[in-house]
Amino acid sequence: MAAIAVGLVAWNQATQRRFAAAEMAITVRAIAAALDQQLLVTTSTLEGLAATMVVDGDPERLYRVVQAVKDKHSHWSHVTLRDADGRVVFSTKVPYGTPVPTFADLSPELARAMTTGQPQISGLLYGPIANEHVGAVLVPVQAKDGKRYALIAAVTTSKWGALLREQPIPDGWVAGIIDRNGIVVARTRAAEQFVGKPAPGWVQNAIQTAPTGQATGPALEGEPLSLVFSRSKLSGWTVAFAAPASVFEEPLRRSLWSAAAISVLALGCASLLVLRYARRLSKSVTGLAQVAEALQTPGAALPPPPPANLEELASVYDTMRNTSLLLRRAEDQRIMSMRELQHRVKNDLQAILSLLALESGQARSEETIRILDQLQGRIEALRLVHSRLYEASQVGVVELGEYLLELCANAVALHGRGLAGGIALRTSVDHAYVDHNTAVSLGLIANEFITNSAKHAFPQGSGTITLALLVTKPGEIQLNLSDNGVGLPPERVRSSGLELIGMLAEQVGAEAAWTTSPQTSLRLILHTGDAGHTD
Repeated sequence: MAAIAVGLVAWNQATQRRFAAAEMAITVRAIAAALDQQLLVTTSTLEGLAATMVVDGDPERLYRVVQAVKDKHSHWSHVTLRDADGRVVFSTKVPYGTPVPTFADLSPELARAMTTGQPQISGLLYGPIANEHVGAVLVPVQAKDGKRYALIAAVTTSKWGALLREQPIPDGWVAGIIDRNGIVVARTRAAEQFVGKPAPGWVQNAIQTAPTGQATGPALEGEPLSLVFSRSKLSGWTVAFAAPASVFEEPLRRSLWSAAAISVLALGCASLLVLRYARRLSKSVTGLAQVAEALQTPGAALPPPPPANLEELASVYDTMRNTSLLLRRAEDQRIMSMRELQHRVKNDLQAILSLLALESGQARSEETIRILDQLQGRIEALRLVHSRLYEASQVGVVELGEYLLELCANAVALHGRGLAGGIALRTSVDHAYVDHNTAVSLGLIANEFITNSAKHAFPQGSGTITLALLVTKPGEIQLNLSDNGVGLPPERVRSSGLELIGMLAEQVGAEAAWTTSPQTSLRLILHTGDAGHTD
């Protein structure tokens, strides 16, 4: 029984340790998901700014827009625009046209961005412009004149430190973020001492071996740690969550010593009881006879059975219940933070729209008014997406039909106000749900189509634009846009607006099919997979 008791204690402690490790893994994956969300917000903001260069191509105008957006992001140190050769066109740290004497080497990330056309996340670096440790987010840009650039936001480590401090981390535990090169990006403990320095060798070996897992070893301070990690798919950075080894080892050691001591004491007591009863039996045969007689008498009182005290594992169940409450609270807080972020982005975009409307009202040049109207339409597409995200029941998913209805109505009202007869909008939409990036691209495509139709399709002064969104089969959506205008002349086939529509269609994996005579129509077939479930 003593051996069974010691074994049960060891098994119980091992079970609790596995359970704690599983909960740590859930926490670290949640932090990694929050890290990806923050990086996606930065990338989406830069992509929205990059759209300005696609249409306008004026770096100085982009500089002013970037400066205004950068002021809304407290953790951005600065934003730079570099050409394909790595030369700095401007930096928000200095006035436009002022040369930047020194800047960080981002050649590998810049080359990958130019080659793949996809955003890139650098490792931690010490930026001479920022004069502190930053992480660079690069978004490739192709200007109106065909030149290729990269828009780069330098994000300070305080952003990632704030992300870690928001997590419910017990005292004495430590959480950190490590970049692809094994450098500490953020840390909840002694950040000012270890950020920018290499992680311990055993940590680097573990995170290079697998995207997720566990490891043990000494911390940077020398204390033994038990670590769980998960690598971000977006940035390649790794989130690590570690507890002091004593949290697991000391309770096991104390329990085993206590079980051993109690077992020895129980064996000693049992031996004394055996000796006592043996002596009593050997002293008096008479006593045995009396006991036998008592047992033979009907109704005689018998010794009560020994108590059977079964102890429930209440502590394990309490731990599970408390952990479940903490996880639910953390998830609610994450969703609330995401909705708040979407609400703020929506408000910022609304402020930008107000500024553009003010500038458009004061502008005297028709070309300037046209450009500002185009920008208003494109920014309105982004604002409506964030408005839908804020109101949606499911985080990160937009109901495409209602979104396109509102967007097209606003675009027709904006661009049709200059036509004598106005523009009518005819619609037929199904309900379909898509992710944020797909909704943005399709919204910009619809806006560009309406803009081009309003400018070129109705020389007689009035017309009709038709929007149709069809769910042809599960996982497949068809978007049709058409007008009853004069058709698309051959010289307009390669206009900037139509090229932008083609680029946006490629981003969502759809092919733009045009019909230009006698009327202009556009058909897109989009395969959404699991993301585009429908009603």
